[in-house]
Amino acid sequence: MSTATALRHTPSELTLIGCDDLTGIAVFQADSAHDAERVNTVALDTVTGQIICDCQGAMCGKQCWHMDHAVAAWHRTPAMRACRWLSPVALLNQGRKCAAMVATYRQRCGRPLQDDVTALVAARSEWRRREAVALVTAEELPLAA
Repeated sequence: MSTATALRHTPSELTLIGCDDLTGIAVFQADSAHDAERVNTVALDTVTGQIICDCQGAMCGKQCWHMDHAVAAWHRTPAMRACRWLSPVALLNQGRKCAAMVATYRQRCGRPLQDDVTALVAARSEWRRREAVALVTAEELPLAA
């Protein structure tokens, strides 16, 4: 993405459409600047970090602003902001509660509530983020002689 394009866009332009608890994918959309009838969709895999976009730039193999801002947009969602400040025990409890709610709704009516799915994906995402930080921190500690 060019510097001029980067300055014209922010993560808040991406709207969270939904999440999938089975794949860990969060999907965002943004209106196209080139075509008034087109809506661009970008998917963020919260497990692997892979990002896929269907905009014209991405289709041509270019890095688009949607892809550049997808991670920041995910971290700005209410579900991720809520998880960010939970203690480890509270985060674990939140994840277990959401997983139970998702399983219950899926069993009773065939599909879970989207808010529960988003909260579950956020709890899992925050847990993985903390594990990665702990791993990097442990690798940086000097070995005892």
